[in-house]
Amino acid sequence: MLDGLATRVYRPLPPRRPSPEPEDGNLIGIRPQRRIHMHYTPPDPAAFLSRLTVVPCCPATTTGEQFRRALASRAEVVLILRANGLELAPFIDQAHELGKLVAVHLDLVSGLRGDRASVQWLSESGADAVISSRGHLMATIRHERMTAIQRLLLVRLTQLSTGMAAIRRSEPDIVEVLPGVVLPQVRHMLPELGLPLMAGGFVRTIDDVRAILECGALAVTSSNEALWRLPHA
Repeated sequence: MLDGLATRVYRPLPPRRPSPEPEDGNLIGIRPQRRIHMHYTPPDPAAFLSRLTVVPCCPATTTGEQFRRALASRAEVVLILRANGLELAPFIDQAHELGKLVAVHLDLVSGLRGDRASVQWLSESGADAVISSRGHLMATIRHERMTAIQRLLLVRLTQLSTGMAAIRRSEPDIVEVLPGVVLPQVRHMLPELGLPLMAGGFVRTIDDVRAILECGALAVTSSNEALWRLPHA
C-alpha cells in the first residue's frame, strides 16, 4: 500500500435499468452501479502474476457480453482487448467488487492514444495492468503502480531480435508473446530474459494451451470461452 493513498470506497446506489448493448460491442451495455472515485492501489506485479496463473487460460474479452461472462468464470484476471477506453472505470470497478483484476490493452481500446496521458487515464480508471507493444510506455505504467505487460510480436522471425532488444530497454514486468500459438516452435530461439512469459493469439484448442504452458509460459489468454473452463492438469 502506498503511503498517503486511501483505498477506494464504494457507496451502494439503487440498481440502474439495463440499456441495450451497442452494435460495436463496447463495454456500455448493462451498466454497473456508479462509484464514488477515490485512489486505488493495484497489486504489485508478483501478486498480479500469481492471480493470473490461477487458471490455465484467462479470458481476453472483446465485447460487453463476453466481459460479463468472464466475470462469472473462475479466472481471477480478465483482459479487455476491445472497448471504449473512456468508459472503462465502472466496469473495472465491477470486476474489483467481484474480486477480479483487470488488464487493459492500450493499443486496442478506442478513444485512447499510445501516450503517457492515456496510461494515467487507465490508472485513474482503476486498471491493474496495461498491455502494449510500445516499450517507451513501460516505465510510465510502472510509475503509475500498474503491472507493465509488453507484447512481443512474432509474426515474422525477423522481428525477434528487434523485439528482444526493445524488451531489454523497456524492462516490463511481463512479456506477452503474440501470436501465442507459435511460442512452442520459437521458445528455443528466445534468449533468457529473466521475465515471466504469457502468450495469446490464435489459441483455439486445449492442446494449444497445454503446449504453451509446457514450453515455459506462466499464463495463456484467449477469447475462446470454452478454454476458460479448463482445469489445471
